[in-house]
Amino acid sequence: MAEIVVLAAAGMGAVHRDFAKPLFSAVQSALGNDWSRLHCDSLPGLEAFHSNIERVFEGMQKRDLDGLRARKFLLYGMAQSAAQLEDIRQREGMYERGQGAIYSALQRAAAVAGDGAPVVLLSHSVGCITLSNYLWDAQRSSVNHGIWRDGGPGGVRRGSSRERFLRLKTLSHWYTLGATNPLWCAGKAREQIQAVTSNSRGYLFRWKNFYHPDDLFGWPLKPLSPTYKQAVYRDYETSPLSDHRAIGAGPQVLPPEDYWCNERVWEQLIGDLRTLLKSGRQRALVRTERSSEALAV
Repeated sequence: MAEIVVLAAAGMGAVHRDFAKPLFSAVQSALGNDWSRLHCDSLPGLEAFHSNIERVFEGMQKRDLDGLRARKFLLYGMAQSAAQLEDIRQREGMYERGQGAIYSALQRAAAVAGDGAPVVLLSHSVGCITLSNYLWDAQRSSVNHGIWRDGGPGGVRRGSSRERFLRLKTLSHWYTLGATNPLWCAGKAREQIQAVTSNSRGYLFRWKNFYHPDDLFGWPLKPLSPTYKQAVYRDYETSPLSDHRAIGAGPQVLPPEDYWCNERVWEQLIGDLRTLLKSGRQRALVRTERSSEALAV
């Protein structure tokens, strides 16, 4: 039985469920036999977004445009987030459907790993916003939008261990890679910029944010506001800006692979997973010892 849940959330342009396969394959190679103790799944983007965005992009290519790759990334990022926020209160709208995909993935994970399994989240670019919205809503007792409207979907008892898991209260680590959060809140006053909590309301997880200095979509998060400063454990620069200036690199948009393959990200991720696996062994040993003592009485 799996003991740890690892979920990778798609960023811009990733529709197919196998987008994170290279990441999971690398984790499997690094962990060896311990790989079987993980339940890994992905949260791809909604196809409804992508067919519309591709239609717009194809139409735009009839004109002379430079930087098409960067333009496509920008189009995916902005259009996907705007579409979700536009119908935030609509039942079965894009916002609710996006959260429903996360909820379904967590239901699958609970069936495999149990309601108490620690969860590790990895999100890239726009996926950071989608997960942030899900967490924000889940951390509140009452919201009038999204999957947690009216207390959440039926069939799950309130206050149960399953509900705790679905609200991500067993979240252990959240890796945000190339986070776009500032793009959506920079127009607010500093005191209005609120982060999800990482150490209250029944939550206790370590939020690690990674950004590349040349990535137009990758930003540090702690400077955003006091709540971000408190919630984010650390902003990690994946490569010193001076190194890239020296070789003439400039502004660009980086896909998730550039973060997954980064030595700093990889070192932190595998280290955290090994720590969780070690803790799991220790808990199992304690349970075994207690069972043996009970049988001997």
